[in-house]
Amino acid sequence: MSEQHQLLQRIAFLEQHISEHRLQKIKNVLAQRTRHLTVVLENLYHPENGNAVMRSVECFGLQEMQVIQEKYDWKYSLKIARGAAKWTEVQTYGQEEGGAKACYADLRVRGYQLVATDPQPGSCTAQNLDISRPVALIFGTESTGVAPETLAMADARIHIPMVGFTESFNISVSAGILLAQLRQRLEKEVPHWQLNEADQLHIYADWLTKSVRHADALLRAFEKDSK
Repeated sequence: MSEQHQLLQRIAFLEQHISEHRLQKIKNVLAQRTRHLTVVLENLYHPENGNAVMRSVECFGLQEMQVIQEKYDWKYSLKIARGAAKWTEVQTYGQEEGGAKACYADLRVRGYQLVATDPQPGSCTAQNLDISRPVALIFGTESTGVAPETLAMADARIHIPMVGFTESFNISVSAGILLAQLRQRLEKEVPHWQLNEADQLHIYADWLTKSVRHADALLRAFEKDSK
């Protein structure tokens, strides 16, 4: 039996243990998911900021985000993220995983352009950023922003125009504004921005498993009976 056939059998079994309303919700959310946009958090030290960004990432339909934690540990907060981690893939890059260098190398291999947030004038905005290629939006540490070496190697820089005295937004606010603007453009301007069929199938199976009470025990019994 092929792996895909086993996956389809597992899905069909789990679908029997979930309401039609919940099934439709999962399918609707999955249809809006994308990997064309992703977010990189570079050495944030306030965990509440990272969790607030994760919440925006999930709300705007991004399937994944990267967390560089060379200096500070990533701490998930259910109260702030509101369960976003359950539905969002988070790849962490600490010292052991190669940190920022490994993160950005992995993203480049996958075809992402690295777009660093930078409040200095002269960078592009969400309205004129080239989004024909996948975008990895990089947010830096709260006090000093994106690291100088990251700015130097980024493919582009992006800022949010401001007209007040204050020089910058909170990082979670910045993420929300940019993701909202880029998400609107994505659906209008980029063909095939949604997940491919194979990706959708694996995520659908994962979300079903997370949505069915005692799914692991039910699946073990199902697989035992199927042998």
